[in-house]
Amino acid sequence: MQRQPLPKFVDARKFVAGGMEIHATKQVAELSRFTAGLANTSGSVDVDLRFFRSEQGFKCIEGTAVSQVEVLCQRCMEPMPICIEAEFNLAIVWTEEQAKALPKSLDPLILGEDEDLVLADLLQDELIINTPFVSYHDDTVCKVFELESEPEPAKVESDVEEGDTPFAILGQLKPRD
Repeated sequence: MQRQPLPKFVDARKFVAGGMEIHATKQVAELSRFTAGLANTSGSVDVDLRFFRSEQGFKCIEGTAVSQVEVLCQRCMEPMPICIEAEFNLAIVWTEEQAKALPKSLDPLILGEDEDLVLADLLQDELIINTPFVSYHDDTVCKVFELESEPEPAKVESDVEEGDTPFAILGQLKPRD
């Protein structure tokens, strides 16, 4: 299936009424909030969205987003590839009270009465939520472990005697009983 570019806006209520589906792609570089946590802006996101009315009557959006991106390894601070997979089930609501009344299986998506859904914002939110907070290379690949395996430099013997510590002078000042 060939993917189309992700639309900027959709009328979510009309899409729900029509039972529409979107199979699209979006360049990672176009998602500024999401790229702020990445090592670079290369790659794309494949998005599948299904708009429908649930058995309970909620207007819902079920979706997945998959992207191969690079984040920074928190040990060596070098880029490392990861796959971010976001799955989400949203219910379109108008107020906070309606959001609180939703079943736990649905997350709220609060839209105004005549407000269009900005798909890039929704996509960024879901990708950010599913991005690991901390990422590490495998121990066999991480450059930090390469540095640790190098031999330690030989210790330099100092000319200071063991009794000569910075606080040895204090011992002389205190009278001994």
